[in-house]
Amino acid sequence: MKESSATLRDLRPTQFAVGMIHVRRKMAETRAVCADSRYAFMEQRAIAVVRGPGGVLHVIDHHHWARAWIELGIERAPVQVKMDFRDLDDIDFLAAMMERGWVHPFNERGEKVDIGTLPPSIAQMPDDPYQSLAAFLRIARVFENPGEFNAKFAWADYLREHVSGDSGTIEGFAEMLATAFRFAHTPEARALPGYRPEAAR
Repeated sequence: MKESSATLRDLRPTQFAVGMIHVRRKMAETRAVCADSRYAFMEQRAIAVVRGPGGVLHVIDHHHWARAWIELGIERAPVQVKMDFRDLDDIDFLAAMMERGWVHPFNERGEKVDIGTLPPSIAQMPDDPYQSLAAFLRIARVFENPGEFNAKFAWADYLREHVSGDSGTIEGFAEMLATAFRFAHTPEARALPGYRPEAAR
């Protein structure tokens, strides 16, 4: 569907948390692009949204890019509208989103929460360090998103069970990431979505 732009702070999240270390990586990537090329850079990473009741835009992919750009003080960003649900009421809209797997009602501790408690804006999403760990495993090609399922959530939950430490310091996060790589190559991890067998070689 047609691409346009939207005010970042008006976008509604469909997941509870983001990995702020991963967000900071995306902030650094954006800063590295010269001002004249920045919008083209952002267009290549347009935020995937659906239009819900009242015309409100709900993010279904690229929450981390959206948060990175908010943290950088960017007001508007390119969006790509994947579906228009303006004609649905709130109940049918939620049902349509759940059916497509476009809502992840779990908080930063991996606990299931009521949909109504999702943060009202991208800027208010709390940090889940295990999403950052999962993101770096995906960047290292330990796993990939199969397409029909966002594998990062399953990997984050798996790491939550096996990895602990102080994610608030560089040294602490580095130790957690090293541990995450060890657990990413266990027989149990091979059953997770998107696992790449060649990554274990």
